[in-house]
Formats: sequence, C-alpha cells, structure tokens
Amino acid sequence: MLRFTLLCIIAAIAPAALQAQQQQKRSPAEAGDTALVTLVQQRTFGYFWKFAHPVSGLAPERTTTPDTVTIGGSGFGVMAILVGIERGFITREQGLERLLKIVNFLLKADHYHGVWPHWMHGATGKTVPFGRKDDGGDLVESAFMWQGLLCVRQYFDRNSPKERELRDKIGWMWNETEWNWYTRDGQDVLYWHWSPNQGWAMNHPVRGTTNA
Repeated sequence: MLRFTLLCIIAAIAPAALQAQQQQKRSPAEAGDTALVTLVQQRTFGYFWKFAHPVSGLAPERTTTPDTVTIGGSGFGVMAILVGIERGFITREQGLERLLKIVNFLLKADHYHGVWPHWMHGATGKTVPFGRKDDGGDLVESAFMWQGLLCVRQYFDRNSPKERELRDKIGWMWNETEWNWYTRDGQDVLYWHWSPNQGWAMNHPVRGTTNA
C-alpha cells in the first residue's frame, strides 16, 4: 500500500516538475510577455542593486568606472528599488536600508545651491567634472534624482522611526534646493548648469518643444 501511494504521488508531481524544467529552458520570448517583463525588471533592478557603490549606494556611471557615480542614473536606480520591493526581489526593509544609505550620503555630498553635480566620487561625494566647464550643479540630472526621491517619500508612508527619518531627510533636501537660483537672476526659464568656478558659462537654458 505504501509503495502504491508513493507511485501515485510521483506520477502526480512528475508532469509539473517536467513542465517547470521546460519553462526554465525556454527563451524569455517563448515564456510569454509576463515572464519577459519580469526578466527585464529583474535585470534592470539587479544592475542598480548589485553594482551600487558600497559607500554611497549610488549607481556607477559604468561598471568600468565604479568609483564615479552618476546622479541622474542613480535617480532611475532609486525608482528601481521601489519596483524591486513591489515585485518581491528584495524586502521592504532591505530597500529602506539602501535608500537611507543613499539619502545620508546625498545630505553630505557636494551640492551647488541645493543641486548636485552630474558626477561625483562614490566614496567622498566630491564633484567629478563632467566636462571642462561642467563642474558644478546639474539641474537636469538632479531632477531625475528628485523624481525618484519624491516617489520614495510617498512610498515609505508607515509610522516607523526609519521610514519617518527617510521622509524627513528627503523633505529637508527638497526644501533647501534653491530653484530660483537657477533662473539666473529671475529669468522666466531654468538654466541647466551653474558652477562656482565657471558661473553660467555653459549657458544652457532648459526649454521644451512646441508643435507648430
């Protein structure tokens, strides 16, 4: 009787095990749209999670230049952490710890009237010039980071000490960002770059496009 029962169990689970094995061997396209989307999300999240700088938690500009981290790219990484939590790639607590590391680093990193540079050193937060005249605040790259941080502030809405700390620190940095400075003496436009060494030498107003 025991042998018969075991044979029944094996017969029941074998097809499912074989199906799972075959599913793993399929290409992402063969596995279907849902599997493909999950794979893309996992791989994207994995880059920002696994290759993050060990001190700052920010994303490297390239894996070949791991000490140079990028503010705009790290903004996408911040959003990827939220996706990772929602998809179960990491826990909420893991995401919270990483984001606190990032925010605590940004609080002390170089900034110019509240705006971060395009690149910085991942361990010190010191500016790494992006170009000969681009060695100060980068409004567009910082905007990508802010989009991520503001989403983080809304997402971590629980009444726990760490989540309150994260929200508060993001709020402090947001309120201390001098957006008016980047209007270049009150013009009706925002300027992309400002440097304490080069001033407004980049001379790059941020404008949208209009359809004729």
